[in-house]
Amino acid sequence: MDVVVGLALVMLLSLLFAAILLYIGRSVAPSARRTGGAVESYACGEPAFLGGKVQFNLELFSYALYFMLFDIVGFILFLSWGNTGLIVVAYLVIALVAAAYVSVAPRNE
Repeated sequence: MDVVVGLALVMLLSLLFAAILLYIGRSVAPSARRTGGAVESYACGEPAFLGGKVQFNLELFSYALYFMLFDIVGFILFLSWGNTGLIVVAYLVIALVAAAYVSVAPRNE
């Protein structure tokens, strides 16, 4: 029961802290412009792309996959802190196989 009360307290304090930060940010920030280039797709005033494909570097995608993979692995290890079992080991093996595949997969350049 103490874990549930602690979790509820942490979530309540987190939401309260976020609300305080939002209130302070809105009260300190200058008012936004509602005309001109500020309301375009890009707030910096650059014109939007008129057509065509947007090029994307696939190396950034592999870094994003690594980050997501290791983030999930860390979350699973956190959830299984007090437990030892075959499910956790199997998940970690699957995650390592996925990381190895992302590392050696051929890239189309």
